[in-house]
This record gives sequence, structure tokens and C-alpha cells, in this order.
Amino acid sequence: MMIGLLFNWARYPQSGNYWHAIRRAVFAPGIVQRSGRHMKLSVGDVLVGIERGQDPEKLFNALFNNSEFRLFYEDRLQEGFPTIFGMVFENMPRELAAELHDALRAHKGYVGALSVHLDYGPHLALYRNRLPPEYRIEGTRLRGFYSMGNLDGRDDGDLKQMRRYGYRDIGWEDTGASRTILDDYDTPRHFERVAAFRSLLAEALPGGEDGAHQLVMLLEDVNPRLFNALGAAAERLRDADTEEEIAQVALSGRRYLEQLADTLFPAIKTKRGKRVLDQAAYRNRLWAFIEDRTVGDETTLSTLGREVDRVVSEMNAGLHADRPKAQIAKALVDASTLTANLFALNPEPVRDGYLAYSGALRAFVRDLIAQRDGVDG
Repeated sequence: MMIGLLFNWARYPQSGNYWHAIRRAVFAPGIVQRSGRHMKLSVGDVLVGIERGQDPEKLFNALFNNSEFRLFYEDRLQEGFPTIFGMVFENMPRELAAELHDALRAHKGYVGALSVHLDYGPHLALYRNRLPPEYRIEGTRLRGFYSMGNLDGRDDGDLKQMRRYGYRDIGWEDTGASRTILDDYDTPRHFERVAAFRSLLAEALPGGEDGAHQLVMLLEDVNPRLFNALGAAAERLRDADTEEEIAQVALSGRRYLEQLADTLFPAIKTKRGKRVLDQAAYRNRLWAFIEDRTVGDETTLSTLGREVDRVVSEMNAGLHADRPKAQIAKALVDASTLTANLFALNPEPVRDGYLAYSGALRAFVRDLIAQRDGVDG
């Protein structure tokens, strides 16, 4: 799930940095590290007070009473509102959240934990858009986030502090244009698509809800644009009744595979042996991506290559033949699982914080040029 740990920042001394005290309370016990869970963390002030025109009761309900998972110390919550600091963990299991909740009981600034649902507008506005990304964590491995190549935004001293809590492999990761004004995917509609596809995964994956959240996080790391096709497919599948409607789901699935190939191995004019690698040859480009990352490992190349062929064939068959909904649903889940396996071949180079936002970046540059030309004219 996406879990927010909430704190009343007014309970901390004004002379100190309450983030440091909160970070120590959460990470010093080692619970997060021992879990080994791959998560992303965002932190910041959710609320600093009631703004003019806001209804306190409606704001309270929007923040705290619209979650599937909810663990609070109610007296602390009432006292803490509206001075709330949040640590929002993406891909945290319920059991881990409950363990942290119990461990933080003695920490007087701690208020409680809740699930965050980004397809709900107030959660998106307050638990995501207000909180900048801080870390990627997995076991004792940690990457601090910075954006848009801004090296001045990196604080090496901050990462060194995290060594005190058992993180041994530390470094930096550029999040690119994600979570900036160029991010076109920070909308409730985008996260409705994400939620629709995650629900499909939760029903099909052996890991259920936890497996679905992890896979969705990995897919968003590759390219959030992929959910335009995946979410559309999941929504159409949910409502499909006829052969034609099910065929449209398969079409969305094929578009997803085409977009995946565009992300992992963009089209080129040259051939590789007899294999064409142009825009239409998305299957060949997925094979080429695997070849480049499995040099000397024929077993992995063959296994993943055969899976590419199988998933592509299944999607294409869904366009022309009578396929049960369950079979198309399985093909969509298999396509996303294949994506995670491809991503695992070399995860850090596959993450590209700029590719999904290239259109917005180009438009931004065009606007700057137009403004400059207007001033010069």
C-alpha cells in the first residue's frame, strides 16, 4: 500500500529540526531496514494550519477519514490537527505499517498511520503534491532523490546521517521531471487508471495486494505513460461484455507493449543481423533490449525472449479471435510481469526520469523561445 506515517510537528522544540527527530524515531529501530522491502519515501508538512476559506471539519475528514487502512491515537490526532508532518512510503505492506505503528507508540509526536489513495483528489493534493520525494530504500540500500539534474540539491551530509541507521549502500538518483511543473501525470485521472490496473493485478498475482503495489511502483519507475494503455485496458476489461469490447482490451494491451518497446529500446533505422528495429517492429526491439543486457547468458536470453513472443502472440490473438475475459486479463498481468523481469536486468539505467515528460519539456522550451522572441521583437 501507500502508507502515511503522521506526526504533530508542533510537539517538537522550535529550536530543533523536527525532521531529524522524526527520522531517528522511524529508522533507528531498524524495522524498515530488516523488512528488505523496496519502497520510495516522500516527506514534508502536510498541513501548517487552516487557510482562509477552508472548512476545518471537511479538511479533517478528507485527510483522515477516507482511507482503507487507518491506525490512529485519536487523542494525539485531535491535538495535532492542523499541524501535521508526513512520511509517505510507497509500497509498504499493512503488516509493516502496523509494526511501525506499535514501535512509535512511545514517540509523543507520532499521531498514526493511514493508507493514501492518490485517485482521491484531497489525498493527491496533500499527501503527494505537497511532499517532495526523499529516498528510495531497499534493505540497507538507500538512494537520495534530486531532480532535473540539480546537483546543488544534493546534501551528502544527509546521506551520511543515514549510515547511522544501518544503510551501507548509499548514493543519489535523479528523478528527472517527475513531481515538477512538467509532470503531466499528477492528476486524479492518471491515478484512477493506476488503481484500476492495480486491482486487476491484486486478483491475479501470487503476492496479492503487496505484489500488485510493488509491480505498479516498478512500472511507474520505467515510465508512468505506460498506465495510459494499462489503465485503459483494465477499465475496459472490467466493463467488457461483447467480443468487440474484449478485442479493444487486447488492442490496449498491444499498445502497451509498443510503448514498452519505445521506452526500453527506441526505434532505429539500422538492422541487427536480419532483424528490423523500426517503429513497427516492437517485438524485435524488446528482443534487442534483452540481448544487450544478457551478453553471455543464453539461458536468460532464451527464457525472456520466448516470454516476449508468447505475450505478444497472446495479445495479437485477442484482436482477432474469441478470447474469454479471464484469458485477456491473464495476458495483461503477464505483460506487466514481463516488464518487471526486463526491468530487473539492469534497473538503474532503465529508469529515465525525463523520457515520459519529453513532450512537456519540448513545449516548455518552445514557450521560453517564444517569450524571448517576443521580448526581442
